[in-house]
Amino acid sequence: MARKKDSFDEEEIEYEIVSKTEMKREMDRLQELGKRLTELNANQWQTLTIKEVLLDALVESKRLKHNEAKRRHLQYIGKLMRDEDVELVQHQVDLLDPSSEAFGRRVGQMERWRERLVKDAKAMNAFIDEYPHVDRQHLRNLVRNASKEMSSEPPKPGAGYKKLFQFIKETML
Repeated sequence: MARKKDSFDEEEIEYEIVSKTEMKREMDRLQELGKRLTELNANQWQTLTIKEVLLDALVESKRLKHNEAKRRHLQYIGKLMRDEDVELVQHQVDLLDPSSEAFGRRVGQMERWRERLVKDAKAMNAFIDEYPHVDRQHLRNLVRNASKEMSSEPPKPGAGYKKLFQFIKETML
């Protein structure tokens, strides 16, 4: 009688061996990211791409006062973080943190757009092409006002210049 081959005999199954220490480091990393999330405000939470369960846990974290309760709740948030796209959440949190490199790059990009819009008439079309949802009329008015401020001698940035930056910031987010 011929022996029937199992599918397991033909396929090699690879297992990634992860040490207990490595698993603990990963959990600590998720818990630390969760702690950074709890330090954000409710408006910033709304900008994040996270599941509703994690959002509810973050709201609950603001209510807790005792250290032990906070510690346990951070462990729970770390557990919930396993179901999230950690790299995406990390990137989004970095964009909200003024001390991070990603935040600095983003602000620099916004400042470069503002400079281009004020100095170059063609830059407005490039900005509109990149951000088609932008309010074109409002953008034109802001650029016109900022250009007037910067065309004076010496160039003196004022409210229009700041409003243009704020508009660019809101558009890019």
